[in-house]
Amino acid sequence: MSQTANQDHQNGSSRPAPGAVLTPGALFHTGLVVENLESAMKSLSELASYHWTTVMELQVTARTPHGRQHAAQRFVLSVEEPRLELVEAIPGTVWVSDGSNGAHHVGYWAEDARIEETSAALVNLGLDVEASNDFEADGKLMWVYHRGLGGIRVELLNTLMKPSMDAWIAGTDPTEVQRDAPIN
Repeated sequence: MSQTANQDHQNGSSRPAPGAVLTPGALFHTGLVVENLESAMKSLSELASYHWTTVMELQVTARTPHGRQHAAQRFVLSVEEPRLELVEAIPGTVWVSDGSNGAHHVGYWAEDARIEETSAALVNLGLDVEASNDFEADGKLMWVYHRGLGGIRVELLNTLMKPSMDAWIAGTDPTEVQRDAPIN
């Protein structure tokens, strides 16, 4: 590790390395697609003492290269860090697992003013856009999945969503979180 990188590490800085698009400090969660949400929650609680948010249920629409997909989605986040996200599988959408990889995606926070730039940088690195919601919230990009890294996805989450996510993790009812979220 270079002297500057070592100093940054010791100071808790998450400044990206020259040419890097993402930083370790921006990692929010690792997402796993599971067949049965309640069963996976129970198993991971028994295995590793995880505690979970209440289940978030919402209607989601994703723009994909093949058009828009509409689906009912169910997911939770672990209260503990490093945070896990469990997403119940939705056949025929991006939220499926083919069983060849353990993690479905890694989710990174991206500043509102830079999320489109960060997404474009990932595309330039060969991580094509698989799905996004850029047609909601007046065209503002709130989340986007990029496919790459040997099958694992990189999800960028707009930091505008952070207050809602923090409230949900702290125990706020999902219906209230959805009402206060930057997209409806």
